[in-house]
Amino acid sequence: MKNQLSNIAVQYRKFSKGQYIEDPDQFNEFLDFFEDQDRLSRVLLQGVGIVCGLKPTLIYKNRLLSSIQLSQGVALTTDGDLLTLNNTSKKSEDLYMSDLKTVDLENKDFTHFKAYDNFKIKYPSFYEGNEQIELWELATAQEAISDFQPINNLTNLEDKYLLLYLEDYEKEIKPCRGVDCDNHGIQQIRNLKVLVTTASGINHILGEDGFTLPDPITGEVQLKRKDRLQPHPLFIEDIMEPVKQNRVILEQFVSEKKLSASDLKNIYIKALDKTDFGKVVFERMEAIGKIVGISTANHATFKASFTRIFNQESGFQYAYDVVKDLMDTYSEIIELLPKAFTKCLPDFVSFPKHIMLGKLLSDLQLDFSRHQFYNSPALDDDKATQKVKTLISRFNQQAGYFNPDNIVKNKERVKITPSQKLNPLSNKAIPFYYTVTEDFLKAWNFDKTSNRSSNSNLTFDTDWVLIGKFEKESPLNLNIDNYSFYNIEGHQGMDYQIAFEQIKEIKDKQQLGFDIMLLSLEELKGNKDLSKAYFNEYIEKNSGLEHKRGVKRGGTFILVYDSIKNPKVIADFSLPYICCTPKAIIKLSLPTSVICAESNPIPFTVSPMNGVVKANIGNGVKFINGQYVFDPKAVEEQFYGQEITFTVNGKPTDCSIKVISEPDIKVEVVEPVIYPGGDSTATIVNFKVSGANFVDYTYSWDFLGTDVWAPFNPDENGFVSYKYYNLDPSRIPTVRVKVIGNGCTQTVAVNLPLTKECPVISDIKYSVVDNGDGTQTFTFDWDLPKDLTGITGLNIYDSNDPGNGWHYESGSYSPRRSIKLPLGKYDIRFGLVGSCREAGNTVDLPGFDDIGIEKDQNNHPPTALLRWKDNSGVEDRLCRQSVCNFTIDVYTTDQDEDIATIQIFKSTDNGVTWSLFIGNLTGTTFTDAINRAGTQLYKAVVTDRKNNITTSNILSYKKENHPPAVSIRWNDTFGIEDRVCTQSACSYAVDVLASDTDGDIASVQIHKSTNNGATWNVFIANLTGTTFPDSINGVGTNLYKAVVVDGENNTVTSNILSYKNEYRPTVVINSISFPDKNCCPAELRTILAGAGGNQNIRLANLPIRKLGLKGWGSGANELLYFWSKLVGPDVILENVNEATLTIRELGVGKYKFQLLVKDANSDAFEIDVAEIIVE
Repeated sequence: MKNQLSNIAVQYRKFSKGQYIEDPDQFNEFLDFFEDQDRLSRVLLQGVGIVCGLKPTLIYKNRLLSSIQLSQGVALTTDGDLLTLNNTSKKSEDLYMSDLKTVDLENKDFTHFKAYDNFKIKYPSFYEGNEQIELWELATAQEAISDFQPINNLTNLEDKYLLLYLEDYEKEIKPCRGVDCDNHGIQQIRNLKVLVTTASGINHILGEDGFTLPDPITGEVQLKRKDRLQPHPLFIEDIMEPVKQNRVILEQFVSEKKLSASDLKNIYIKALDKTDFGKVVFERMEAIGKIVGISTANHATFKASFTRIFNQESGFQYAYDVVKDLMDTYSEIIELLPKAFTKCLPDFVSFPKHIMLGKLLSDLQLDFSRHQFYNSPALDDDKATQKVKTLISRFNQQAGYFNPDNIVKNKERVKITPSQKLNPLSNKAIPFYYTVTEDFLKAWNFDKTSNRSSNSNLTFDTDWVLIGKFEKESPLNLNIDNYSFYNIEGHQGMDYQIAFEQIKEIKDKQQLGFDIMLLSLEELKGNKDLSKAYFNEYIEKNSGLEHKRGVKRGGTFILVYDSIKNPKVIADFSLPYICCTPKAIIKLSLPTSVICAESNPIPFTVSPMNGVVKANIGNGVKFINGQYVFDPKAVEEQFYGQEITFTVNGKPTDCSIKVISEPDIKVEVVEPVIYPGGDSTATIVNFKVSGANFVDYTYSWDFLGTDVWAPFNPDENGFVSYKYYNLDPSRIPTVRVKVIGNGCTQTVAVNLPLTKECPVISDIKYSVVDNGDGTQTFTFDWDLPKDLTGITGLNIYDSNDPGNGWHYESGSYSPRRSIKLPLGKYDIRFGLVGSCREAGNTVDLPGFDDIGIEKDQNNHPPTALLRWKDNSGVEDRLCRQSVCNFTIDVYTTDQDEDIATIQIFKSTDNGVTWSLFIGNLTGTTFTDAINRAGTQLYKAVVTDRKNNITTSNILSYKKENHPPAVSIRWNDTFGIEDRVCTQSACSYAVDVLASDTDGDIASVQIHKSTNNGATWNVFIANLTGTTFPDSINGVGTNLYKAVVVDGENNTVTSNILSYKNEYRPTVVINSISFPDKNCCPAELRTILAGAGGNQNIRLANLPIRKLGLKGWGSGANELLYFWSKLVGPDVILENVNEATLTIRELGVGKYKFQLLVKDANSDAFEIDVAEIIVE
C-alpha cells in the first residue's frame, strides 16, 4: 500500500489530435494530477478527522449484545480519502465493473465479527514489527459469511475500540483468456472496513512521545509518535477544571483585637500558600505547552520573585493579584481549547487510511481514541488555535515580566486608568507591576494585535492616546462609557493623606463615579472626619470589602494605613457600592458680580472649607495664604465682559462674575493757557477729554488738589474750562479727574502748565580735554540772571543729532560744571528749571553747536566669535559616545588690524570659574575632547594693541551620566524562558541587548555558572557583536548573565537565562542472572558485600530529594565497587564506583539498588540489594 499524497503529481500532458499513445503512464499522470489536487484541497483547505456522525451505540436484547449500531457520518483521512458508511445499491453486471453504492442511510447495524488479517496490504499503523495488532472486522447480517460469529461472542467490551479503515490496493492482474484485454485496466480496490481493536492496539496506532534510539548506522532518530494530530491539550486529565484563587474574606479575621499590618500581610500570604503560588496552573501550562510546542514559564523562578515584595510593608496584595492574573489567563486558554483544533499543514502519515471512532463503552465527551475534526485555517474564523498560542505567550510574559521593583519603587504618583470589571483579562488595562514591552502589548489582547492596534492597550504609563493622526488626549478625558472599572495604582507605600488628595483631585477633575474612604488599623479616638474610620468597626458595618486593584464605577475605594505614626498606605480595598462618606454641601460666593480689571483680589466664601475652587475660563482663581481669592488682574483680556463661573470640587455652582476693563480716558491741558493780564488775577485753563466712548462716563474734578470734588462733564467735543484766581506760581496744584462708569473708576492726574517762563543764563564759556580713553570732558562757566526766584537747578542738554532727541544731566545752577562724553562733536544747551515754565523747544535754549574733539578713526575694538568647525554652528552640544572629539573655529576681526593676543578660557563648573586653556592661540582653530560626565564651556578673550578687550560668545559641550541597560534572550525565539535539553547535546545562541543613552559602554562581559549560580566564571571577557553561541552536552544546568560597564564605571547586570540538560541515555537489560554464590572455582577468595539495608523513607524528610547508601565489602585487600538501579523511577546516581552511593532527584516509589563488590585481582565477587521505599 502506498499513500496517494506520499508522491504528488505536479504536471500532466495534454493530448493532441492524431496522437498515438503507447505508454499508459501518460493517461495515469493525467488522472493522478487531478486526484492529488482534489485530495490536497480537502486536506489543506477543509481539514481532516471526523466531520460529523460515526457514533457507536450498543444494542442489547435479552441482556445480550445483539448489534453495534454506527450512525452515518463523514470523515476525512490525512491522505484525502472521504469516508462515509454505504450500502450496495446496484450489483455490477460486468465482471470488470464495480458495484454501485449509496450513502442514503441513517446508520448500520453490525451483528457479526471475525478476526481481521491485513496481510494483503500490511498497513503500517497496524503492525508492531512483523506482528499485527489485535483486530476484528464487523459485518452486518447481510455481509456476514460463514467465518463470522455473532457479536454477542465479542468479549471484554471494556477493552474494545472502534476504527474505520479503508482497504486501498490494486487487484492482482490475471492473464486474459479469449477476451479483449484492451478494455480491462488494473482495478483499484477500496473497501471500507469497520474494525475493533484493544487499548494496546489503539496505543500502538497513536504511538508514544519521545524519539527512537539512534540508528546504529546513520545515527538518525525518529519520533515515536505515529499520529501527530491527535495529541491535544483537551485530552490531558482535569485540564478543563478551572483553577481559582482563594478569596480573602476580611470578616473572618476581624475581632476586638487590633489587626496589625503584618496580620493583614499574612492573610494574603496564607491565601497564596494554599495554591503554592499558582503551582497547579504552571504544571498544566507546562503540559499544554509540550503538546503545542511552546516552552512555558518556570514556577520556581516566578515564586522566588515574591521575596522582595513580602519584605515590604505594602505591595503584598499585588502578589495576590499577579497569581490571580495568571489564573485568569489560564481560564481564557481552557475556554478556547474545545475550538482550537486548527492545523495549517496536517501530517499526511498520521491516519492516511483509518479514522479512530473511540472506545465502545465510554461516557467521556472527549475521548483520546476518537479523532476530532482538525480544520484548516481557511475555516477558522475565530482563530482559536492562534489565540491559545498567543495566550500561552502572554502567560510566559506575565510570569517573566512580573517586576517586583515596580511595586517596591512606585510611590511617587497615583494613576487612575479606565478598565473593565469582568473577565476576560485581555479587555482590562495592564497592571503597573508588569514591565510592558512591545511584545507584551502584542500578547495582551489578540484581537487588538490582529487589528494592528496593540498600542491602544491601556497601561499605568499611558498618559495619552492618539485621536486621529495628530491629536493626543488623556484616556480619562475621552468617552468612558465602555469602561466599568477604574484601576487605581501607585498609592501603596505613599502617605495616606497625599494619596487621598491625589486620588480625590483626579476623581473630581474627571468627574469619576466612585467615593473614597480612609481606614486606620489603629483605633481612632474622637474622630469627627467622616472620610476616616477604624478598620475593625468599618468591616463589621460594611460587608463585601475585597481588594480589586481599583474600584468599579459606583463603588467605594478604600485606603488602609497603619496609624498616624506610620501613615503609609499598606493596602486597598473596594466596595461595590457608595459608602459612607458625607455628602458635602457645595456653596460659593463673591462680594460682587462685576469687577474692574485693575481691582485688587477679592475673597471667595467656600463651602466645604477645604473645597477646591476652579474657574471655567481664565486664570483669575488664586490660592493665597490658605484662602481662595479672585484676582481680576490675572484674567486675560479676551475674557473681559464674559460671565466667569466656578466649580467646587469639580461640581458647578451658581457663583459668577464679570471682569470689565478700566476706562481708557485721557485728560490734557489745551494750549494756550490765558495768564493774568492788566488788573485781572484770573488764569483760564482749558482741558480736553478724549478716549473711546468718553461721553458715556461721569466726571468729578479736584481742580485745587484739596480733595474737594466738583462734577463737570465735558461737552460733546470733550472740552472743560476752569478759571483760577490768584494762582501762586510756586504752588501749582495737580488736577485730578475721576472717570466713573460700568462700576469702574479711573483717576487721571493732570499737571497744569506753569505761569512763569524760566530765565536763561548768559556769557557761557567752555573748555574740553581728551581723556585718552575714548572720552572727553567739557567744563562750562556762565553768568546767572538776577532773578532766581523758584529756580532749583540747571539742566545741561547734549546731542550729536538733535533731530533724534537730547540727553540731559541735571545739577546745580552755580557756575562751573563738567560733563563727560564720548569723543565726537555735540550740540550743547543750558536750561534753568524749577517753578517756572521751561522753553518749549530745547534747541532754542542758549548753548553751543558742533563742539568737541573728533574720535580717532584708527581706534576700533576687535570682535570675536566661537563656532563648531563641523557645521559653523554655535548650538549647545550633547555627547552620546564614550569620547567626543571636536574642533572649534575662532573667528576674530579688527578694523585696525592690531590684535595682540587671543586667549582661550575653559570652564568645567558651569562658568563659576574659568581657567586659561590656551595662552595665545596660533591659527584659527583648536581641538579638545570630552570623555567624562559634565559640561565644558569655552570662550575667547581678544586684546588689541590699544588695550581694547573683547570677549566672545560661549560654546558648551555636555556629557550626561546614564547607567547602561542590558538584557539577554534566546536567539531563535527572542524569549527568556528556562530551557531543557532532552538530547545528548544541545547547541544554541544568546542575544545580548546592551544600550547606553550616553553611548559609552566600555565592556560587555558574559558570565556563566554551572552550579546553579553558586559561583560565576567569566565566559567572555568583552563580547564583540551582539550574539554568542554555546552548548550543553552533559547532565547539569548552564546559567548565563551579562555584566555591562560604561565609561563612568556604572555597572548593570542582565536577567539570567537557564539551559538544563536532562538527557539520560537508557539501556534495557531484558534479563540477568547470577549464581547464588561465587561463580568461580573454590580456590577463589570469599567476598562479602552489604548495600546498606532496606529502608522506608518519607519524601518530606528529604528536602533536597537526596539520599546516601553506605555500602561495604570485605574479603580482599583491593576491592572494586559497582552500584546500579534495578527497580524504580528515574534518579541520578553519583559515586557509582565507590562504597557510598549518592542518589539525587528521588521521588515517591519503590526502588532496588544493587551493589556488586569484586576482588580487583581475581574474578571473585559478591552482590547485595537494598530495597528503598519512598512515601
